[in-house]
Amino acid sequence: MNILIIAGLLIFLAITLWRREWGVYLIILLLPSYQIRFSLGVPFTFLEGMILTLALRELIYLVRGKKMRSAVQTLFHSPVLTMAVAAFLFAALVSIFTGPSMIKGAGIFKAYFFEAFLFYAIVILTIDTREKLSRLIQCLALLVAYLSTFGVFQFLTLTNLPPSWWAVNVASRRITSLLNHPNALALLLGPVLSFLAFVPKNKWMWVALPLGATAMYLSFSRAAWLAIFVSILIIGLFTEHRKKILLGSLAVAVLIVVIPYSRQKLLELSLGEDPSRENRLVLWSAAGDILKESPIFGAGLTGFREEYKNYPLGPDRVVQNYPHNFFLNFWLETGLLGFISVTALLILYYKKLRIIIRQAEFKNLALGLGAAMAVVVLHGLVDVPYFKNDLAVLFWLLLALPQLKFLPS
Repeated sequence: MNILIIAGLLIFLAITLWRREWGVYLIILLLPSYQIRFSLGVPFTFLEGMILTLALRELIYLVRGKKMRSAVQTLFHSPVLTMAVAAFLFAALVSIFTGPSMIKGAGIFKAYFFEAFLFYAIVILTIDTREKLSRLIQCLALLVAYLSTFGVFQFLTLTNLPPSWWAVNVASRRITSLLNHPNALALLLGPVLSFLAFVPKNKWMWVALPLGATAMYLSFSRAAWLAIFVSILIIGLFTEHRKKILLGSLAVAVLIVVIPYSRQKLLELSLGEDPSRENRLVLWSAAGDILKESPIFGAGLTGFREEYKNYPLGPDRVVQNYPHNFFLNFWLETGLLGFISVTALLILYYKKLRIIIRQAEFKNLALGLGAAMAVVVLHGLVDVPYFKNDLAVLFWLLLALPQLKFLPS
């Protein structure tokens, strides 16, 4: 298996030696490849291998071309943003030592912070023309298209669908596509779909959007439905198509309410009869207790899971890794500094989008990015939209795109 993985990484390296930006495209297309794992003394995933390979290739390119100084200036052109990024990474680094296991914490830092930041840097340095950005957007559309296509096929045939999601009747079935959980699929597709809804359309998007919407429905992630609905509705008010978006949003809402199963699932959530809701309440209560004991450092990386073992479990009887809230996740895992710095990154992100939106040429791009990050945060109020290989890379990709050097600053 390791031989096949190394061969795959060598092919990836050969492609990036031909075209640097193709490394970025392939990483986006192969985000689910984090599930392919191998070891070279230290555990890695194929996704990590691609990022590290591309980072090494980029470093050699910059050193040989004597472009290191200009690269540093490009990456760190904004002192405030640089401070926020540095604080975020520093908070995660410190949390290795404040958590219960330095080895596990170091693995989390490597995959979810260091390597994701490397990808952020590579995107900013590599995607330096509008044409390359356009191809990157097409890759996001392709990602949605193939994951959704397989998801629909999975719904019809049960192929690669764990029996726990088959359900007694077809109406209750939830798809996972090439991922391991319906919510994992929704957390990845939701921000990308919201982004694609606003950017200029190409042939792939007209395929990806209806397929993605179908897959999102079949995931039955109600938090994702609500996050996408609210994000598109609010961001849509800033476009010239606000009436169409309002009518379209209303039509989607009516459709979901009309379909009996989705209506019932929403009613269970609103009436407080849903186990998922109870699980969140238990998690948040435990998180609050832990923060009272350690408000500065939180529990450290991987610490919440260990601390949560000492609390009564929710109806699912599962020891969760994270408290399932965007801000609590960071506070518990990376301390108060992590919570403050990620909040600062979000504020700076939307401030930059306000600048970009003033130029008509990039208005739709800014709106799409605004909607995508809104979905991350809104869905993240009841889930974990960052602490996973593909989601961490997606988060840093969203942070990187407003910083592309050809965009208004």
